[in-house]
Amino acid sequence: ISDELVKLLIDKGKEVRKPEFDWSHELAGKLKEEYTYNDVEGDHWNDWFVPLFHEHILNYINTLGPGRSRHITTNAKNFTWKLTRLWVNYQGPGEYNPPHNHAGDLSFVIYPDIPQGERKFGDFLSFCNTSCSLIPSTGLCIIFPAYLTHHAYAFHSDVERVSVSGNISFHWEENEEGVPL
Repeated sequence: ISDELVKLLIDKGKEVRKPEFDWSHELAGKLKEEYTYNDVEGDHWNDWFVPLFHEHILNYINTLGPGRSRHITTNAKNFTWKLTRLWVNYQGPGEYNPPHNHAGDLSFVIYPDIPQGERKFGDFLSFCNTSCSLIPSTGLCIIFPAYLTHHAYAFHSDVERVSVSGNISFHWEENEEGVPL
């Protein structure tokens, strides 16, 4: 993602790093600090995040393989996407996200601040027979289907990793039988 969006996520993350924006009770993470990017003095994510993230959603859609999702996202009448949730995670040593999935159609994780630290991961029980392991780096953005089970490993370096996650829902017009127009 752009340096501009990285800076915005970090700056606005600092604004919501307060008890009134605590979101840990709504999330699967075993982290002490998780906060919603909710309205801060009239500032809403549709004003600052969505315009800068839109190109990434379009790029994701344009790389979909053939199938229903590709057909709907490229051919349905009045297709739009809506950001339904956006939050920031501050992960410290020993904290982790257990296997989980999200609501909506797409989810994403952005890494606005990943300091150097250990690159060793422990064994982790997987619930599927295929996987993809990624080592995050500052500016990395991963977009994936919301139903995809994923997790974040614990680490033991004395650093703090900042990640931002969100959920997206698709909307389009349908005929009376529920078929996309």
